[in-house]
Amino acid sequence: MHSIKTRGIVIRGTNFGEADKILTVMTERFGKVKVMAKGIKKIKSHMAGALEPFIISDLMLYEGKTFYLVTGASIVYDFPKLHVDLLKTSTAFYVGELIDRFLEEHQRAPEIFSLFVEVLDSIESEEKSLLVSAFELKIVEHSGYKPELFECVHCQEKIREEKNYWDGIEGGLICEKCQREHKHGREIDNSTIKLFRFIQKNPIEEIRRIQAKPDIALEASDILERYIANILERELKSKKFLKSL
Repeated sequence: MHSIKTRGIVIRGTNFGEADKILTVMTERFGKVKVMAKGIKKIKSHMAGALEPFIISDLMLYEGKTFYLVTGASIVYDFPKLHVDLLKTSTAFYVGELIDRFLEEHQRAPEIFSLFVEVLDSIESEEKSLLVSAFELKIVEHSGYKPELFECVHCQEKIREEKNYWDGIEGGLICEKCQREHKHGREIDNSTIKLFRFIQKNPIEEIRRIQAKPDIALEASDILERYIANILERELKSKKFLKSL
């Protein structure tokens, strides 16, 4: 057992006894971990602010038998606007729930941590970017559900810029010929296919710079929402709440 230092972001917390909490934290070095924060609910707790959800903090953790024990925490950046706007906060909770559902504990994922930071920053700055959709696509890929965007999932022929279809159960594109034969899948705009391919192949700095037409951004969001629901076999609670706002 030893102490370790890492940057991390709390994505949710559960009360434990009168003064403690068990926190789920996305860390830069160790992926998603469970952390015991002793005395955090006490008024005089000096670490409480740094252990609120969706704050980037430098953490000192002691490796225990069941949980890490947080022994030090200092704020790096607190995203002030995000924490006072219901829509922004709810969007952050949705992204956090994606991490909680798709990542195993101690599964190292520094690229997901970096993308998480970028998404929170875009939410904070009210940027009309595609980063939430990009995060959805990247995290399902990271978890082994990479959709097929270049070949028909049935005949394996190259997808051409014709009428094409998407199937969230099959996890990819279907050409028109196979759709007529198998009779499933929804039509997908070729611009949405290009958008997904761009997200799949490019780093977040490039994705952050692009803009999509509103109808294409909406179709991409709807397809990814349904794909995630198919994978998890249910709609996420945070997504339901977001849609109610």
